[in-house]
Amino acid sequence: MNDCNIFEIWEEYKSSLLGYIKKRVADNDDANDILQDVLLKSYQFCSKGKTVLHLKSWLYKITQNAIIDYYKKATKNLPFDKDPQIEQNEHSLIGEASEYIKALLKLLPDEYAIPLYMYDLEGIDQKTISENLNLSLPNTKSRIQRGRVKLKERFLECCSVVFDEQGEMVSFDIKPQCKELQAEKKRLENIF
Repeated sequence: MNDCNIFEIWEEYKSSLLGYIKKRVADNDDANDILQDVLLKSYQFCSKGKTVLHLKSWLYKITQNAIIDYYKKATKNLPFDKDPQIEQNEHSLIGEASEYIKALLKLLPDEYAIPLYMYDLEGIDQKTISENLNLSLPNTKSRIQRGRVKLKERFLECCSVVFDEQGEMVSFDIKPQCKELQAEKKRLENIF
């Protein structure tokens, strides 16, 4: 977890963020305006005394959103649907979260955990899952949906999560009282 000292953060990342913006916005003045917008949003977040778990991913996500806002205001076409660099930065956060989600899945009743695991993590279609588990298709769909709700509840019970304006996770931290995920965190730290 990184302390949210915006001045240190800004010195370290401003040139790479500006380069990232200039690859997507042709006008230099507009690119500098977007960079200032990112600084302002970062400062507002950090001034609340918050911390950031994955600093680089967080900054690039704010930058991507600022670029999207720029194109929306200018009614121009967006230069990307989903940027590969952002996906790579998000991958570390989502990848880390998914390790804990797998641990939380084990805590759900099998009737929800198994179909949810097969569908969301193994990518098996719902019809095949219903056949493999001898369930009706509507029952399979229902269990997957209920499993997602239960999993989300457990995740939010165990983690402090920060979302951006679009509702996407930008940071999470495991609560000390969540013994299951604290144990998983120690196990993962020993692997890496």
